[in-house]
Amino acid sequence: MNRIMRLFSVLFGIGLLLLPARGQADGKKASDFRLHDMNGKVVHLKALRGKWVLLNFWATWCAPCLKEIPALERLSMRAPESFAIYGISESLDGQQKLKFFLNDRHVTYHILKDSFGRVADHYGVRGLPDSVLIDPDGRIRWVIEGAVDWTDPVFQRKYLSEPLKRQHSHF
Repeated sequence: MNRIMRLFSVLFGIGLLLLPARGQADGKKASDFRLHDMNGKVVHLKALRGKWVLLNFWATWCAPCLKEIPALERLSMRAPESFAIYGISESLDGQQKLKFFLNDRHVTYHILKDSFGRVADHYGVRGLPDSVLIDPDGRIRWVIEGAVDWTDPVFQRKYLSEPLKRQHSHF
């Protein structure tokens, strides 16, 4: 039984390394957008230049998306200031219903509303969840289709090592 579990762990780890279905994005410029956050404030992607930005496209009705939320929350709690996480909701739920949903699940990372999928279309989202990593220069580093365990150390080493680096200040 232990041998089977070890084999499963190795295969699972290899699977994580092969995750990006659409792979590296070859530094393609990220499409700019403006979306409202849960407080009605407009968030403009261009204003985030200089930071690593993770866009996670999701919906309240998407079971794999819901499984991802706790790991995204944990990742957001340990992310440096130079790394911003934005969940982009594709749900048609009204603002109040979505706020209740997020509060109920203790989501504290940034959530933006894209109810009609305009931003998702610009990014070629084909299913949910879908995630896009944008570097500080505004270029797409990778796109991942499907749910991810954002706190898995193997995944973080492969896909998040640069954004999770802490800036070292020199005194």
